[in-house]
Amino acid sequence: MWVYWGLGAGVILGLYDYWTKKGMEGNGVMAVVFWSSLFGALAWIAAFLPITTGTGLHVRIQDSGFKDQLLILFKGLMMTGSWIFAYYSVRELPMSFSGAMRASGPVWTLVGGGLVFGEFLTPIQLAAVLTSVLAYFMLSQIGKREGVTVTRSLPILMMLLATILSAMVTVYDKWLVQVIGISTNDVQAWSAIHRCILAGLIMLWFCRGGRGPKVPSWSIWIPLIGISWVGAEWVYFLAIRDPDANVTYLSIFRRASLIVGFLLSVFLIGEKNVGRKFVVILILLTSTITLVLQM
Repeated sequence: MWVYWGLGAGVILGLYDYWTKKGMEGNGVMAVVFWSSLFGALAWIAAFLPITTGTGLHVRIQDSGFKDQLLILFKGLMMTGSWIFAYYSVRELPMSFSGAMRASGPVWTLVGGGLVFGEFLTPIQLAAVLTSVLAYFMLSQIGKREGVTVTRSLPILMMLLATILSAMVTVYDKWLVQVIGISTNDVQAWSAIHRCILAGLIMLWFCRGGRGPKVPSWSIWIPLIGISWVGAEWVYFLAIRDPDANVTYLSIFRRASLIVGFLLSVFLIGEKNVGRKFVVILILLTSTITLVLQM
Protein backbone atom coordinates (compact mmCIF):
# COMPACT_ATOMS: atom_id res chain seq x y z
CA MET A 1 0.00 0.00 0.00
CA TRP A 2 2.90 2.40 0.60
CA VAL A 3 3.40 2.59 -3.17
CA TYR A 4 -0.15 3.82 -3.73
CA TRP A 5 0.09 6.28 -0.85
CA GLY A 6 3.29 7.65 -2.41
CA LEU A 7 1.60 8.09 -5.78
CA GLY A 8 -1.41 9.70 -4.10
CA ALA A 9 0.87 12.21 -2.39
CA GLY A 10 2.35 13.02 -5.81
CA VAL A 11 -1.08 13.80 -7.27
CA ILE A 12 -1.91 16.15 -4.39
CA LEU A 13 1.50 17.81 -4.75
CA GLY A 14 0.69 18.47 -8.40
CA LEU A 15 -2.32 20.50 -7.26
CA TYR A 16 -0.12 22.15 -4.63
CA ASP A 17 2.39 23.20 -7.32
CA TYR A 18 -0.35 24.72 -9.47
CA TRP A 19 -1.95 26.55 -6.55
CA THR A 20 1.49 27.85 -5.52
CA LYS A 21 2.02 29.22 -9.02
CA LYS A 22 -1.34 31.00 -8.88
CA GLY A 23 -0.83 32.22 -5.32
CA MET A 24 2.56 33.74 -6.15
CA GLU A 25 1.17 35.97 -8.92
CA GLY A 26 1.84 39.55 -7.88
CA ASN A 27 2.83 38.58 -4.33
CA GLY A 28 5.99 38.64 -2.25
CA VAL A 29 7.59 35.33 -1.40
CA MET A 30 7.73 35.73 2.37
CA ALA A 31 4.10 36.85 2.70
CA VAL A 32 2.87 33.76 0.81
CA VAL A 33 5.20 31.43 2.73
CA PHE A 34 3.90 32.71 6.08
CA TRP A 35 0.19 32.84 5.30
CA SER A 36 0.12 29.46 3.58
CA SER A 37 2.07 28.05 6.56
CA LEU A 38 -0.52 29.58 8.89
CA PHE A 39 -3.39 27.80 7.14
CA GLY A 40 -1.36 24.58 7.21
CA ALA A 41 -0.87 24.94 10.97
CA LEU A 42 -4.58 25.69 11.49
CA ALA A 43 -5.42 22.46 9.69
CA TRP A 44 -3.67 20.56 12.51
CA ILE A 45 -5.08 22.52 15.46
CA ALA A 46 -8.00 20.13 15.93
CA ALA A 47 -5.53 17.28 16.49
CA PHE A 48 -4.50 18.87 19.81
CA LEU A 49 -8.09 19.20 21.06
CA PRO A 50 -10.03 16.62 23.14
CA ILE A 51 -12.58 16.16 20.33
CA THR A 52 -10.05 14.05 18.39
CA THR A 53 -9.29 11.73 21.32
CA GLY A 54 -9.75 8.13 20.26
CA THR A 55 -9.31 8.94 16.58
CA GLY A 56 -6.20 8.32 14.53
CA LEU A 57 -5.41 12.04 14.42
CA HIS A 58 -5.08 12.99 18.09
CA VAL A 59 -1.80 14.50 19.30
CA ARG A 60 -0.98 14.44 23.03
CA ILE A 61 1.08 17.52 23.91
CA GLN A 62 2.82 15.73 26.79
CA ASP A 63 4.09 12.95 24.50
CA SER A 64 6.68 15.22 22.82
CA GLY A 65 9.59 16.12 25.08
CA PHE A 66 12.23 18.78 24.58
CA LYS A 67 14.47 16.46 22.56
CA ASP A 68 11.65 15.47 20.22
CA GLN A 69 10.71 19.11 19.73
CA LEU A 70 14.29 19.99 18.77
CA LEU A 71 14.42 17.13 16.27
CA ILE A 72 11.10 18.17 14.72
CA LEU A 73 12.22 21.82 14.71
CA PHE A 74 15.18 20.86 12.52
CA LYS A 75 12.74 19.40 10.01
CA GLY A 76 10.79 22.67 10.14
CA LEU A 77 13.94 24.69 9.45
CA MET A 78 14.77 22.61 6.38
CA MET A 79 11.23 22.76 5.06
CA THR A 80 10.86 26.50 5.58
CA GLY A 81 14.13 27.08 3.74
CA SER A 82 12.98 24.78 0.96
CA TRP A 83 9.69 26.67 0.62
CA ILE A 84 11.36 30.09 0.44
CA PHE A 85 13.66 28.95 -2.37
CA ALA A 86 10.91 27.01 -4.16
CA TYR A 87 8.29 29.77 -4.03
CA TYR A 88 10.69 32.29 -5.53
CA SER A 89 11.50 29.85 -8.32
CA VAL A 90 7.84 28.99 -8.98
CA ARG A 91 6.99 32.69 -9.25
CA GLU A 92 9.70 33.32 -11.86
CA LEU A 93 9.70 30.14 -13.98
CA PRO A 94 7.20 28.23 -16.14
CA MET A 95 5.78 25.29 -14.18
CA SER A 96 7.49 22.77 -16.46
CA PHE A 97 10.94 24.00 -15.44
CA SER A 98 10.35 24.46 -11.73
CA GLY A 99 8.56 21.11 -11.66
CA ALA A 100 11.34 19.32 -13.53
CA MET A 101 14.01 20.69 -11.20
CA ARG A 102 11.90 19.55 -8.25
CA ALA A 103 11.67 16.15 -9.94
CA SER A 104 15.44 15.72 -9.56
CA GLY A 105 14.68 15.01 -5.89
CA PRO A 106 14.93 11.19 -6.29
CA VAL A 107 18.61 11.52 -7.19
CA TRP A 108 19.37 13.36 -3.95
CA THR A 109 17.10 11.05 -1.97
CA LEU A 110 18.89 8.07 -3.52
CA VAL A 111 22.17 9.38 -2.13
CA GLY A 112 20.68 10.02 1.31
CA GLY A 113 18.74 6.73 1.41
CA GLY A 114 21.86 4.79 0.43
CA LEU A 115 24.03 6.48 3.06
CA VAL A 116 21.53 6.33 5.93
CA PHE A 117 19.40 3.23 5.27
CA GLY A 118 21.45 1.23 2.75
CA GLU A 119 18.70 1.52 0.12
CA PHE A 120 20.85 0.88 -2.94
CA LEU A 121 19.22 0.11 -6.28
CA THR A 122 19.67 -2.73 -8.74
CA PRO A 123 21.31 -1.96 -12.14
CA ILE A 124 17.90 -1.73 -13.87
CA GLN A 125 16.53 0.54 -11.18
CA LEU A 126 19.61 2.73 -11.31
CA ALA A 127 19.26 2.93 -15.11
CA ALA A 128 15.68 4.14 -14.65
CA VAL A 129 16.84 6.88 -12.28
CA LEU A 130 19.63 7.93 -14.67
CA THR A 131 17.08 8.01 -17.51
CA SER A 132 15.04 10.48 -15.52
CA VAL A 133 18.17 12.59 -15.07
CA LEU A 134 18.62 12.56 -18.86
CA ALA A 135 15.06 13.78 -19.19
CA TYR A 136 15.86 16.76 -16.96
CA PHE A 137 18.79 17.59 -19.22
CA MET A 138 16.50 17.47 -22.26
CA LEU A 139 14.12 19.83 -20.54
CA SER A 140 16.97 22.24 -19.87
CA GLN A 141 17.68 22.32 -23.60
CA ILE A 142 14.05 23.15 -24.27
CA GLY A 143 14.40 25.92 -21.72
CA LYS A 144 16.91 27.71 -23.91
CA ARG A 145 14.12 28.27 -26.43
CA GLU A 146 12.18 30.11 -23.73
CA GLY A 147 15.09 32.20 -22.52
CA VAL A 148 15.85 30.03 -19.49
CA THR A 149 19.57 29.27 -19.22
CA VAL A 150 19.84 26.61 -16.54
CA THR A 151 23.46 27.33 -15.58
CA ARG A 152 22.85 31.08 -15.23
CA SER A 153 19.35 31.20 -13.81
CA LEU A 154 18.96 32.24 -10.16
CA PRO A 155 15.41 30.76 -9.98
CA ILE A 156 16.77 27.43 -11.29
CA LEU A 157 19.51 27.48 -8.65
CA MET A 158 16.96 28.26 -5.96
CA MET A 159 14.75 25.36 -7.03
CA LEU A 160 17.79 23.08 -6.99
CA LEU A 161 18.54 24.16 -3.41
CA ALA A 162 14.87 23.69 -2.50
CA THR A 163 14.93 20.20 -4.01
CA ILE A 164 18.05 19.17 -2.12
CA LEU A 165 16.54 20.39 1.14
CA SER A 166 13.29 18.55 0.35
CA ALA A 167 15.23 15.33 -0.34
CA MET A 168 16.99 15.71 3.01
CA VAL A 169 13.60 16.08 4.69
CA THR A 170 12.38 12.87 3.01
CA VAL A 171 15.23 10.86 4.49
CA TYR A 172 14.97 12.69 7.82
CA ASP A 173 11.24 11.91 8.07
CA LYS A 174 11.88 8.19 7.85
CA TRP A 175 14.65 8.49 10.44
CA LEU A 176 12.36 10.36 12.86
CA VAL A 177 9.54 7.83 12.49
CA GLN A 178 11.35 4.50 12.16
CA VAL A 179 14.60 5.06 14.08
CA ILE A 180 13.74 7.65 16.73
CA GLY A 181 10.16 6.40 17.08
CA ILE A 182 8.26 9.69 17.01
CA SER A 183 4.67 9.18 15.88
CA THR A 184 3.75 10.41 12.41
CA ASN A 185 1.02 12.66 13.81
CA ASP A 186 3.44 14.32 16.24
CA VAL A 187 5.98 14.95 13.47
CA GLN A 188 3.40 16.48 11.14
CA ALA A 189 1.42 18.53 13.66
CA TRP A 190 4.36 20.01 15.54
CA SER A 191 6.28 20.61 12.33
CA ALA A 192 3.32 22.56 10.93
CA ILE A 193 3.30 24.74 14.06
CA HIS A 194 7.07 25.23 13.92
CA ARG A 195 6.98 26.18 10.23
CA CYS A 196 4.31 28.78 10.85
CA ILE A 197 6.34 30.38 13.66
CA LEU A 198 9.60 30.24 11.69
CA ALA A 199 7.99 31.69 8.56
CA GLY A 200 6.41 34.48 10.64
CA LEU A 201 9.74 35.42 12.24
CA ILE A 202 11.56 35.37 8.91
CA MET A 203 8.82 37.45 7.26
CA LEU A 204 9.01 40.08 10.02
CA TRP A 205 12.77 40.27 9.60
CA PHE A 206 12.65 40.57 5.80
CA CYS A 207 9.78 43.05 5.87
CA ARG A 208 11.13 45.24 8.68
CA GLY A 209 11.01 48.98 8.03
CA GLY A 210 8.30 48.60 5.39
CA ARG A 211 10.59 46.75 2.96
CA GLY A 212 7.84 44.44 1.79
CA PRO A 213 4.16 43.58 2.29
CA LYS A 214 3.29 41.35 5.21
CA VAL A 215 -0.12 40.48 3.75
CA PRO A 216 -0.44 39.09 0.19
CA SER A 217 -3.14 40.03 -2.27
CA TRP A 218 -5.93 37.82 -0.99
CA SER A 219 -7.08 34.84 -3.05
CA ILE A 220 -8.36 31.33 -2.44
CA TRP A 221 -4.98 30.03 -3.62
CA ILE A 222 -3.22 31.07 -0.39
CA PRO A 223 -5.15 28.74 1.98
CA LEU A 224 -5.21 26.02 -0.69
CA ILE A 225 -1.39 26.03 -0.76
CA GLY A 226 -1.13 25.34 2.96
CA ILE A 227 -3.99 22.86 3.17
CA SER A 228 -2.90 20.86 0.11
CA TRP A 229 0.62 20.54 1.51
CA VAL A 230 -0.77 19.19 4.79
CA GLY A 231 -2.91 16.74 2.83
CA ALA A 232 0.01 15.55 0.69
CA GLU A 233 2.23 15.18 3.74
CA TRP A 234 -0.42 13.22 5.62
CA VAL A 235 -0.84 10.76 2.74
CA TYR A 236 2.94 10.54 2.37
CA PHE A 237 3.37 9.66 6.05
CA LEU A 238 0.91 6.80 5.62
CA ALA A 239 3.56 5.39 3.30
CA ILE A 240 6.66 6.34 5.28
CA ARG A 241 5.53 4.57 8.45
CA ASP A 242 5.58 1.23 6.60
CA PRO A 243 8.88 -0.50 7.50
CA ASP A 244 9.18 -1.70 3.90
CA ALA A 245 8.86 1.81 2.46
CA ASN A 246 11.85 2.84 0.34
CA VAL A 247 12.47 6.59 0.54
CA THR A 248 14.05 6.69 -2.94
CA TYR A 249 10.94 5.13 -4.48
CA LEU A 250 8.68 7.41 -2.48
CA SER A 251 10.58 10.44 -3.71
CA ILE A 252 10.09 9.27 -7.29
CA PHE A 253 6.40 8.47 -6.82
CA ARG A 254 5.83 11.93 -5.33
CA ARG A 255 7.16 13.36 -8.57
CA ALA A 256 3.88 12.37 -10.18
CA SER A 257 3.23 15.98 -9.24
CA LEU A 258 5.22 16.98 -12.33
CA ILE A 259 2.67 15.33 -14.63
CA VAL A 260 -0.33 16.81 -12.80
CA GLY A 261 1.23 20.27 -12.65
CA PHE A 262 2.26 20.14 -16.30
CA LEU A 263 -1.23 19.21 -17.49
CA LEU A 264 -2.80 21.97 -15.40
CA SER A 265 -0.25 24.44 -16.76
CA VAL A 266 -0.98 23.40 -20.37
CA PHE A 267 -4.75 23.77 -20.07
CA LEU A 268 -5.03 26.63 -17.60
CA ILE A 269 -1.88 28.76 -17.92
CA GLY A 270 -0.78 28.27 -21.54
CA GLU A 271 2.52 26.36 -21.31
CA LYS A 272 4.81 26.73 -24.37
CA ASN A 273 6.60 23.99 -26.37
CA VAL A 274 4.04 21.47 -25.20
CA GLY A 275 5.03 18.73 -27.66
CA ARG A 276 8.70 18.64 -26.71
CA LYS A 277 7.92 18.86 -23.02
CA PHE A 278 5.37 16.07 -23.34
CA VAL A 279 8.13 13.76 -24.64
CA VAL A 280 10.22 14.57 -21.58
CA ILE A 281 7.26 13.95 -19.28
CA LEU A 282 6.66 10.61 -21.01
CA ILE A 283 10.28 9.60 -20.39
CA LEU A 284 9.93 10.50 -16.72
CA LEU A 285 6.69 8.51 -16.48
CA THR A 286 8.33 5.50 -18.17
CA SER A 287 11.23 5.55 -15.73
CA THR A 288 8.78 5.63 -12.81
CA ILE A 289 6.79 2.68 -14.21
CA THR A 290 10.04 0.76 -14.65
CA LEU A 291 10.88 1.28 -11.00
CA VAL A 292 7.43 0.05 -9.95
CA LEU A 293 7.72 -3.10 -12.09
CA GLN A 294 11.17 -3.86 -10.67
CA MET A 295 9.99 -3.79 -7.06
